[in-house]
This record gives sequence, C-alpha cells and structure tokens, in this order.
Amino acid sequence: MNSQFFGVECVTSKSNSTIVKIAKLLNKKDRKQEQLFILDGIKLFVEAQKFDADIKYIILNESALLEEKILEKICLARDKGAVILCVNDIVFNKLTEESSPQGIITVCSFLKNHCFSTSTNAKNEEKVMVFESVRDPGNVGSILRNAAAFGIDRLVFSSDCADIYSPKVLRAAMGAIFKVKIDISSNLSNAIDDLKKQGRRVIATTLGEKSLVLGKNAISAGDVFIIGNEGHGVSDSLIDKSDETMFIPMCENTESLNASVATAILMWEIYKI
Repeated sequence: MNSQFFGVECVTSKSNSTIVKIAKLLNKKDRKQEQLFILDGIKLFVEAQKFDADIKYIILNESALLEEKILEKICLARDKGAVILCVNDIVFNKLTEESSPQGIITVCSFLKNHCFSTSTNAKNEEKVMVFESVRDPGNVGSILRNAAAFGIDRLVFSSDCADIYSPKVLRAAMGAIFKVKIDISSNLSNAIDDLKKQGRRVIATTLGEKSLVLGKNAISAGDVFIIGNEGHGVSDSLIDKSDETMFIPMCENTESLNASVATAILMWEIYKI
C-alpha cells in the first residue's frame, strides 16, 4: 500500500546500498561519522517534523497501515527533500531495535542545538546542569525528558556518557531530544571553569561532611548541579573544582537514588524558583 501511495518500488534486499548505510546508524561510530541518527516510530517522526529537523530518509514498512494524517505529514517531509523508501518486513526489521515497531523510521541529521566541544556553549541566562559519566541510556533519555519538563535550557554531558542519539536514549526521551540544548564536552573541567566565569555557583551532588542539604539551603536559577556516574558518583577532581557539595535528604538505610530520579528532584527545585 505504501509503495503505491508514494509511487516508489518496494525495497526487498537487505544488501541495498541505502539500507546498508542506514542500518549502520545503529552503531555510535557510524552515527558520528555520518552525522545522522535514526528515530523509530510515529511520535518521533511527528516531533522531528514539528521541530523542523533535517529529515533525510523516511523508511516505511510496506505492511504497516498508517493514518491518513501521517501520510500527509510524510508527503510534506518529502516536499522538503526527504527520500521515501518502502521496504518489506525483512528489510524493515534490519533497521529497528523495537520489539513492536510501528512501521516508520526517520533518519535525521544531527540537531543544530547540540554541540560536540571541549567545553560548553552555555549563555548567562540559561539554566544548566552537568553530567559526568552517566552510562545508562535509559537514564540519559529520562534526563532529557526531565529537562524539557522542568525548563532546563542546556545539558552538558561528558563525552563518555551514553550517546544521546542511541535508539535507547531516544526511546526514553520521548521527543525531548528536540527541545533541549546539549553540549557533549570532552573536558568537563574546562566546561565548569567557563560556567564559573559567568558567576555561577557549581554544586557537586554528593554526601560529605560539609555537604549542604537540598531543601534547607537556598539555591538560585543560575546554580549548576553536577550529577555523577550511577555507581561511583561525581569524581574527586570535579568535587574539588566545585564551589559546594549538596545531597538530597532521604530516609535512613536506603540506597542512593537512580540518576534520572535525582536529576528530576534537582530540576524541580530549580523550576520552583
């Protein structure tokens, strides 16, 4: 049905050169080399179009039944230069990691509000949070979603955090990838220096003898929290570079919070200011 609607032939070979190129985007190295990433499903396609992402390809499963309004949006994307490919089930399954795919995959260029640098591009008026070595894709995706919900303008990730363009991150982010400015910094120490030069207070989230208690000590919208690795927390070097340390009070004899949950609490405190 889809191939007839768009007037294209159905691709049936997994060795098709374009299909091979797109399939490689499931790997971080190839995403970075091609500056392209994959979005899986209807919602993420709609979000990509809504935020005027540079859509390069739209891959449709020939057997998928898409609503007329989605077909109309696909036509609009095609008019802006997107290439439409219709494929059979075997080819489509090569391109998706979803257990129940919706029959549409979108390939976009890396987003303009995301930057790979040695530091950060944060502006003075932006609300910023910093993340060191957060490796779990689900956490990173949830962090993006939290940021969009609580008005955090920019996230600064160390380059060893989970790839923001990985399918698992994008699935957890639920479209927030388009709404938040992101810096991938190869040197968080430099990034923190730049933030401090703006007059910001940098606060490492960790429990120490002199740590402040969240909720009992005042924070401002310009403060920058550092969230550390899921298992090891914030590194000693970044704690030493921070102006303060702070912890989230909890009941006794409980484990530390999931990184994305802790982030949501901190973002909520900034949001209330």
